[in-house]
Amino acid sequence: MIGRWALKGIVDARARFLGSTLAVGTAMLVVITFRAVWEGETEQLAAYLEHAGADVWVMQAHVSNMHMASSFLSDGKRVEIERVAGVDSVAGILYLNTMVQAGNRQWFSYVVGLDEPDQIGGPWSILRGSAELGPSEAIIPATLSDITDTGIGDLIEVGDRSLRVVGLSGGTFSVTNPITFVRADDLGDILSLVGYDSYVLVRAAPGVEPGALAARIEEEVDGVAALTTPEIVASDIQLASQMGTEVIALMTGICATLAMLLVAFALYIHTASHRRGLAVLRALGFEHRHVYLSVLLQSGILTGTAFTLAVLGAGLLAVVGPKLAP
Repeated sequence: MIGRWALKGIVDARARFLGSTLAVGTAMLVVITFRAVWEGETEQLAAYLEHAGADVWVMQAHVSNMHMASSFLSDGKRVEIERVAGVDSVAGILYLNTMVQAGNRQWFSYVVGLDEPDQIGGPWSILRGSAELGPSEAIIPATLSDITDTGIGDLIEVGDRSLRVVGLSGGTFSVTNPITFVRADDLGDILSLVGYDSYVLVRAAPGVEPGALAARIEEEVDGVAALTTPEIVASDIQLASQMGTEVIALMTGICATLAMLLVAFALYIHTASHRRGLAVLRALGFEHRHVYLSVLLQSGILTGTAFTLAVLGAGLLAVVGPKLAP
């Protein structure tokens, strides 16, 4: 009887119920979408580390990540690392966090300087153009090219240098850190730095465990820190998560509170409009707890329907969103 009355109340006021459900569902969708975007950005933050092809990353002592960090090693360190037992090959990169001018827009970017075009640490997917980098040339993310209308042959600005775009890479874009590839000597000129690496990327010899190799490098080479790829990826993701935790918590709290207030307001209006029906229930002998149960049932139906709509909306955004924005 209580369940039938609750459902009848919803059917009788279906326009109000639908409006309330859409409002609550929208608040829930904001929470889901915000969290999803942040999770995607956090994963993309580590995309370069995961695809660079290194087993071990060697950097300046006391540095443990790439995001929002700087590291400088003299090129002599690369020679020392290469001599460590268990090392198959090494490659040095220069690295800089800086603003890149592309078209009429500026983007904060990871700029990676490469000694050789085919070395590990370079772009892992070229969608258009060339992977070969000549003097004063650059490879930028294809998504950044689309956003800024900067194509192959156009110029970008890195520091005080103009570089010509020769290739467009895939999988290297995020809102916070698109990756720009240049020659190491060009980046060295921008930094006024000669004879240094930022990171040394190490490949372990067959059968050598990366964790053991990282420990051996730290033991035998002074002034360096060495991390396996999973370790530096975890460190970068942890740092990014710490930077965004308060924002996520604030947005989630605001939207969750809004959803609860909307549910409470909708139930209050719905219950107030059915005072006569409630009075009839009481006259028929139903106790207060039965009335409360009917209200809770309506609350559960409203919240469950809103959540279902929010999940379906998030699924739709996952399909449509990337076609409208990066």
